[in-house]
Amino acid sequence: MAGTSWDKLGQMDAAFELVAPALRRVARSEGARLHEFFRDDPVWRLDLSSRAPLEAAIDVSWSEERPEEYSVTLIWWENDKLHREDVGLFTRDRSPGELEGLLKDAASRLASR
Repeated sequence: MAGTSWDKLGQMDAAFELVAPALRRVARSEGARLHEFFRDDPVWRLDLSSRAPLEAAIDVSWSEERPEEYSVTLIWWENDKLHREDVGLFTRDRSPGELEGLLKDAASRLASR
């Protein structure tokens, strides 16, 4: 699904319109770099490498098959091995503050590593 040709009439832009402000706020507060549409996929990535002892990021993914859900995943590299941890799902019927909570929870999990 990679590549902008998959994006049907701005569908990805519309999908992230609701969650973009929360993602931008958390990126600022956590000192993370935000990559919108990481690798041209329906994923926004918060790169936490500058603030964490590990190379780490939080991905917020959207899927056309489940348009009301956003999957939040913590990823990090340790000893050249990629690790993934599902943090949770955010749905459109919830408050953007709840998404911010999920993202901050994911960032705080890095401190325990």
